[in-house]
Amino acid sequence: MNKIFFKLLLIGFVLSLTACDDFLDKDVLGRATDETYYDTQYKMQSALDAVYDVLQSDSYNDQEWRFGEACADDVLGTDEGLTSQMGQLVNFRFNTSNTWILQRWNVNYKGIHRANQVIANIGKVNISTSQNSAYTAIRNILGQAKFLRAFYYFNLVKTFGGVPIRPEVEDVGNLVVPRSTKEECYAYIEKDLREAIITLPAIYPVEQLGKATRGAAMALLMKVLMYQATPGVPSQKWEEMKQFGEYFIDGKPMTIQQVLKYDGSEDWEALRQRLWFKPQNLLTESDPYEKPETSLDYISGAYSPMVGVYSLAYQDYYGAALHNGDKYSYVYQWYGDGEFCRGSVFEVVFKESADGSSGDTNEGAGIEFFDVGTVKIYCTNDIATKLFGTDVRRQYLIAHQTTTPDGEIWQGGEGRQVSLKWYTPKKDKPKFAGDNGRNRRVIRYVEVVLMYAEALNECGDREGAIKNLNLCKAQVNTINASTKLYVAGGYGYVRDQIYEERHMELAFEWDRFFDIVRQGRAAKVLHTFGANRYNSRGLYFRQGVNELFPIPQTEIDVSNGVVEQNPGY
Repeated sequence: MNKIFFKLLLIGFVLSLTACDDFLDKDVLGRATDETYYDTQYKMQSALDAVYDVLQSDSYNDQEWRFGEACADDVLGTDEGLTSQMGQLVNFRFNTSNTWILQRWNVNYKGIHRANQVIANIGKVNISTSQNSAYTAIRNILGQAKFLRAFYYFNLVKTFGGVPIRPEVEDVGNLVVPRSTKEECYAYIEKDLREAIITLPAIYPVEQLGKATRGAAMALLMKVLMYQATPGVPSQKWEEMKQFGEYFIDGKPMTIQQVLKYDGSEDWEALRQRLWFKPQNLLTESDPYEKPETSLDYISGAYSPMVGVYSLAYQDYYGAALHNGDKYSYVYQWYGDGEFCRGSVFEVVFKESADGSSGDTNEGAGIEFFDVGTVKIYCTNDIATKLFGTDVRRQYLIAHQTTTPDGEIWQGGEGRQVSLKWYTPKKDKPKFAGDNGRNRRVIRYVEVVLMYAEALNECGDREGAIKNLNLCKAQVNTINASTKLYVAGGYGYVRDQIYEERHMELAFEWDRFFDIVRQGRAAKVLHTFGANRYNSRGLYFRQGVNELFPIPQTEIDVSNGVVEQNPGY
C-alpha cells in the first residue's frame, strides 16, 4: 500500500508541474498594456484626472505662493532669515541648489509628464458608436490635456526661461534633453493653447465644472502673448492679444483659421482627425463639418449677462449677486459661494477628504495657510498704503485682533495684516485641520479685461483701453458708491494707470513677482521695497540676472552639462 501511495503521489506531483507550466504559458486575462490601458474614454479621463491632480498637491501650491507672491513687494514673511532655503529665495541670495527652485522645476515637469501620457496615447481610444458626441468627449479630454501642458510649461518658462521640451514618448536611451530657447518654448505653448481653444467648449454642464474651458485656454494664451511682448514696443503679439480680446470681451466673430493661424501646411482633414473631430467620411446630415472659415461660438456670455454686454458684477454661477450684494460681496468671489462664479475663468478644484488625511493624499489643503491665529506671509500698514492708498479694496485686509466678515477674531501678530482673499469663512471650514476644500481662482475675468485694455493701449487705441480699464474701476465703485474713474492721456500715462489697477485688483493672488518682471520693472520695484525693509529684502535683486531663476543644479549635473545654466549663476 505504501508503494502504491508513493507512486500516486509522484504522478500527482509531475502532473502539477505540467499544469503549472501550462498556466504560466497563458496570457493573463485583463492584463493592461500600453495598448489597452488607454483604449476607452473612461481610462483616458482617469489619466487626465492625474494631470489635474498635480494642481491640487501641496508640493505644487507651496511653491506657487513662494515665487509669485513672497518674492515680490506686497508681503513680508515669517521665514525670511538667510539660514533657511525660503529666506535665501525671497532675498535673492540663493544658490543653484535651493530646494524651492528644484521643487518648482520638478512639480511642473511632473504635470507635463502626465499630460504627455494623455496626448501621446489619445489615438488608442476605441469609439464603439458613430455618434458625434463620442468624438466630442475625446476631443475635450485632448483639449484639456493640451491646456494643462501649456499651463505647466508657462510656469517653467516665466521662471527659468527656455527649458527642455520633453518628448511625448520618452526614450530610455535618450533621457537627457537640452534646453530649447525661450522662443521655441513659447511657440510650443502657443500651439497647444490654440488647439485647445478650438477643441474645448465654452461651458460644461454643472456636474463637470472645474474642467478647463475655451475661455480658460484663450485667457492663458492672451497672457502668454503678453509675456512675449515688450511694453512700449510695437509687436504682433500685442495685435493678437487685441484680436482675442475683441472676441472674448466684445463678442466679435473669430474663425478657427484665425485662432490656429492655419496656413494650409497641414492637410485640413488630417488636422481635424488629429484633434478628434469626427472624420468627414463618417459625418451624417446632422453632424457639423468644421472648416477653417468656421466661426467659433461666443463665450463672453459665460462671464457676462449676454454677448457684448459689459459686466464684472460680483455674481455667483447662476448670476445672482454674491452675498446679497453687501460690501463683502467682493471677497466672496474667493469663498464657497463664489466657486465657478461669473468672474472665474479657471480655478483649481479642491475637495475635503473628510477623514483627517493630510499632505498630498488630501487634495483639499492647497491654499490653507491663513487661518485664525496662523500666518506665513502678511502685509503691513505701510505696504497697504503704498498699494491701495485710499482705494476701497484696502478694507479687505484685516489686522491683528480685528474681525473677519463672519465674526472671527484674527490673532496674527501685532502690526500684521492679511488679505481676506486667503480667508476661509466659518461655513466653508473643513472638519479636520489642514483639509481645506476651498477652490483656488487662477484666472479671473477681470484679468482678461485688464489684459485687453493693455493690448489696446499698446496698439494705439487709448479710448478703448480707458473704456475697458474703467469697466473694472466702475465695478469697484459699486462697493462704496464712488464715482472716481481713470482718465485719458498719452501712452505712458494710460499704461501706468493699467499697472496701478492690475496691482490693486490682482493683489495677493500669487502673480505679482512675474508681473513686474514681464513689465521690466522688477529691479526698480524691489530695490525701492528693500530700501525700506530692516533686512533690505529686495536690494539684492540683480537686474539682468534675477528676472530668471537658475536651473536646478541637479539638472545640470545629471545632464553632464548638456542642460546649460542661466547667465549669472
